Amino acid sequence: MLLALGLLTFAFTAFVGRVPADLSAAVALPHNLLYRTGTNVRITLQDMLDRRNLLVEVGDLRQRVATLEQDNRDLELRVQRLREVLAVRQEQSPGVVTTAPVIGGSPGPALARLTLGKGTRSGVLADMPVTIPSGLVGIVTDVAGGTAVVRTVVDPQSRVGVTVRGKGGQGIAIGEVGGGIRVTRFILDQPVEVGDQVETSSYGGLFPNGVLVGVVEEVLPPDPNELRRSFLVRPAVDLSTLREVVLLAPQ
Repeated sequence: MLLALGLLTFAFTAFVGRVPADLSAAVALPHNLLYRTGTNVRITLQDMLDRRNLLVEVGDLRQRVATLEQDNRDLELRVQRLREVLAVRQEQSPGVVTTAPVIGGSPGPALARLTLGKGTRSGVLADMPVTIPSGLVGIVTDVAGGTAVVRTVVDPQSRVGVTVRGKGGQGIAIGEVGGGIRVTRFILDQPVEVGDQVETSSYGGLFPNGVLVGVVEEVLPPDPNELRRSFLVRPAVDLSTLREVVLLAPQ
């Protein structure tokens, strides 16, 4: 179209001479319109391309941020595990073998049994004490290649030799249905009171000494014919919230 207008202008000026101003304006108008239209189209296409590239870049940056956040979370969890291992070594036993994730538990609120996500391939053995910095969890009873079963301190089949921290004495802590612990046949050195801390003793030989088992909640009335005492204990560990545990070498 521009070529046709140019040829028309050339032919006209060849015969007429000077082109009238009205005709020049009429020819210039569509020429400028087409030029502006072409320029706007080019700018619009470039903006669309730039926007698409920007969206791709934003998506890549978001993916990188998500990856970095996950890496940071993994690092935080690793540091937490190392702190727990250090605390157990310093306060309970130097015989830390490994840590393991809790991947399942027995039905019901008591959580008498826990399933761990490590087994013999990771060095887990039967009779390994299981603990965390806040207290005793239980003991490994069954092991497979990649999993292990823990009998917790609230399992009615659990038996843990215990003493009262700072007061001595000796007895057996037995798990109760419902998630509690009962200490029976306790030989007193000093009177036991509500709030006293109960910890493992050498009696039984399965656990290191001095690991917190729980806190005395109730001292049961004595049997007139029995010199030994019984009392109820609140477990030191909330089994329902466990995500990771520490395993110790068998005693």
